[in-house]
Amino acid sequence: MAVRTFTMSTSLNESLASSQPPNSSTQPLSTNDEGKKAHSAAEGEPLASHKPKGKPGMTYAGQDKLPKLPIPELKDTCRKYIEALKPLQSRREQEETAAAVQEFLKGDGPELQERLKKYATGKTSYIEQF
Repeated sequence: MAVRTFTMSTSLNESLASSQPPNSSTQPLSTNDEGKKAHSAAEGEPLASHKPKGKPGMTYAGQDKLPKLPIPELKDTCRKYIEALKPLQSRREQEETAAAVQEFLKGDGPELQERLKKYATGKTSYIEQF
């Protein structure tokens, strides 16, 4: 059996900072007084240092006007979870999953749901960080 190893992804800024910008010429880039790579006027500044000028881009221009994503009711989420697993499980596994979900609904579920609601207060999207 093959083992998969996952690593945390890096942010776009980190990725851009660590990658080499494409250079169409074969001559090496010169460096400035601070030891950083200098770019010709034709190449412009690297993307990592690009700051938008003036208006925000169209993609997020209306973000603050959109309604917040509703947090689904816990029972609905659990029901959908059970339904999604049905084609993947045997009858015995379905029964075990249903029992585990009922235990979750009676135990930690309501507290975690309340914590999620508190977390989501003041945020545009409760899933944004995940």
